[in-house]
Amino acid sequence: MSKPRKLHQLIITIEHAWLGQSKSQQWKNQPFYCLDVIHENLLTKIKTQVYVFLNLVSKNIWNTLEQETFKNKKYLAYCEKRTRGWRLREWQEIN
Repeated sequence: MSKPRKLHQLIITIEHAWLGQSKSQQWKNQPFYCLDVIHENLLTKIKTQVYVFLNLVSKNIWNTLEQETFKNKKYLAYCEKRTRGWRLREWQEIN
């Protein structure tokens, strides 16, 4: 078993979310969301991608993405750094 990865805190605004189907053996055709986000750090705003897997997040997060109720909101996202972007674990809406 691999050791857990460090969680990073990102302030994000979701620009677009699309539903995909994993083709990797690890995720066995599990659906996922790919989020095009603006990551705000202290100096700049960076466009990046955050991946959301159903088995790694709460049902509340998944429902928010399905219902597209994330528009015009900012989130403090807790993510793992991956080779191609970030993998979401949890988030909190912020004002």
